[in-house]
Amino acid sequence: MVDVRQPDLSVLTRFEAFRVAAALGAILGLAATLALPGTALGHALPQSSVPSPGAQLSTPPGQVTIIFGERPDPRLSTIKVLDTGGSLVTSGPTAAVPGNELELGVPLEASLPDGVYTVAWRTVSAVDGHLATGSFAFGIGVAPPTGPPGSGAGSGLATTSAGPSAGAIVGRWLLYLGLVGLLGLAVFGALVAHGSGASVRRVLPIAWLLAALGTGLVIAVQLSDAGVDIGHAFDTSFGIGIVTRIGPLVLAGTAVGLSWLGRLGGRAGLIAVGLGAAGAMLADVGLSHAAAGGNPAVDILVQVIHVVAVGLWLGGLLGLLVNLRGTPGETTARLARQFSRLATVGIGTVAVTGLLRAIAEVGTIERLLSTDFGHLVIAKTALLGLLALLGAINHFRHVPAAGRTLLGLRRIGSAELLVGASVLLLSASLVNLAPPSETAGSGTTSAPSPAPAVQPLVVAGSDFGTSLKLRLEVSPGMAGFNTFKATVTDFDTGAPLAAATGVSLRFLFPGRSDVGSSRLDLPSTAPGIFSATGSNLSLVGAWQVTALVVNGSASVEVPFELITRTAKPTVDVNAVAGLPTIYTVHLSAGRSVQVYLDPGKAGADEVHATFFDAAGTELPVTSIAMVLGPSDGAGSILKPRQLEPGHFVADATLVSGTYTLSLAGPAPNGDQLTTQLDVSVIP
Repeated sequence: MVDVRQPDLSVLTRFEAFRVAAALGAILGLAATLALPGTALGHALPQSSVPSPGAQLSTPPGQVTIIFGERPDPRLSTIKVLDTGGSLVTSGPTAAVPGNELELGVPLEASLPDGVYTVAWRTVSAVDGHLATGSFAFGIGVAPPTGPPGSGAGSGLATTSAGPSAGAIVGRWLLYLGLVGLLGLAVFGALVAHGSGASVRRVLPIAWLLAALGTGLVIAVQLSDAGVDIGHAFDTSFGIGIVTRIGPLVLAGTAVGLSWLGRLGGRAGLIAVGLGAAGAMLADVGLSHAAAGGNPAVDILVQVIHVVAVGLWLGGLLGLLVNLRGTPGETTARLARQFSRLATVGIGTVAVTGLLRAIAEVGTIERLLSTDFGHLVIAKTALLGLLALLGAINHFRHVPAAGRTLLGLRRIGSAELLVGASVLLLSASLVNLAPPSETAGSGTTSAPSPAPAVQPLVVAGSDFGTSLKLRLEVSPGMAGFNTFKATVTDFDTGAPLAAATGVSLRFLFPGRSDVGSSRLDLPSTAPGIFSATGSNLSLVGAWQVTALVVNGSASVEVPFELITRTAKPTVDVNAVAGLPTIYTVHLSAGRSVQVYLDPGKAGADEVHATFFDAAGTELPVTSIAMVLGPSDGAGSILKPRQLEPGHFVADATLVSGTYTLSLAGPAPNGDQLTTQLDVSVIP
């Protein structure tokens, strides 16, 4: 008979337990670090549009249409078209284009004036329920600032404005832990323990509760992201997904309950649990990346085999450990040998199917090394390699000795479970990221443009690890078409970084939550120099720009803040000896902003900005962006703090000279208040 008492993990010494906990903490920290950056989510991503990103039209179009790579839910998806001031210029709602379930369109107002227009799209996938947002721009009667006709203004289609939420990752992680436990425990009990694993039945309810909690959290996060309440969920594409997730889980839960109560004993109850868990795995795969691929039937089959193999391997290991108790003997030796054969098949299957899915989702070595998705795949592969190593130690050393001692088998097996939980956490992060194969065609690039004659808008910065510096020149720096030139140098030597193969700019306009991000790829024009023309700065105001410097495994990001230039403002200057000079800038609709530097001398200064309405009352602006730099040099991002609504102050250390200060922030009614002015610093 198999001893069914709970496993005694006290065989681990305190030092060994500390080492395991430290290793787990490092792994979880790696997973969290890789999973949190803002990267593309979801799968209903644009593949083409009319007008195309960066198009230069001579006459206004009657509508905007976008073809997506996966079927969007028209009831939950929108396309908005905005002018440079952020005003809507559509004349009707977003709707599916008849005859093509992948295409959405929206009509435009008649006779749009010349200018640059932003297309902001938001989709909820009807396949996997993921939310995606993005934007691009096109021009009517306008052209790029420089460059020959047909050089092509590029503007990315398929990027998003937020990374995966903690709730989305935790939900998937709990779901995976529960389903892996359910399937592995059930198969171990039915096939290895021959239906007599009472210890397995005691753990099954915990695994089911984890799966149920994870399922509920996944559904809740997706509904929340899409803005759908549970009462209306079944009126959307979410309804089918909810039913397919909950159905198999109810079957597994019923079997677990009956087994717990002794109403469904032996192998029959365990087989029912295993079938329910496998069905829940199939449902999850059908609502994930595999269902969105170019060959969903094959991709789903491979992914199901992959996750089932993981369940047999890791979940079965949990079943083995809960049955290894008491004095070693023939029973423990038999259980260890039989599970070892099952685990060997599982490990091999996981390796083969994992490789096939990685090739399908990543595609190239460059994407593997330069994308957040690829970094997660690398981390997951490394941990799976560690798992395989631990499994080999058990297989060749501790399993043959399971009839004499269980200490080594318990130790290594427990470590395997901890590392396995980390692998599932990485998997939970991966499922919330769009694979590079789905976003690879989403950004377009343009032919390099000649250096513009106009004085460019310049910002400079470095990556977090201070390995390189990047100087970004934008000309003319107005809302609309611009030429972008990035110069990348080594942080210490200042030499051009010839190893960099490309720079990709990601643009986000935080003043409008309905405007997603866009992307522009800058090809190399010389060692360390990259340039392209694009219409990504399509709205007046403050933009967050993140430059990804592509350099294999050493790829890094450099963040910037850009404020588009506006027409030269009217400025009243009040200079009184012994007091800070006060600059009053006149804005639209009679509004104004009062600026002064305190003390206005070389050294430590405070930059003050206070907004007023037309009646001279402080305007309750709640947030602004500030960029300050020499009039002939690169601007730096200031960090303003709010003293009171409408009044902001930022610290700066300055030398004497003339500086250009750029300000941008939303008025209470949503208008963008943007201006630039020159301020003086005396010795």
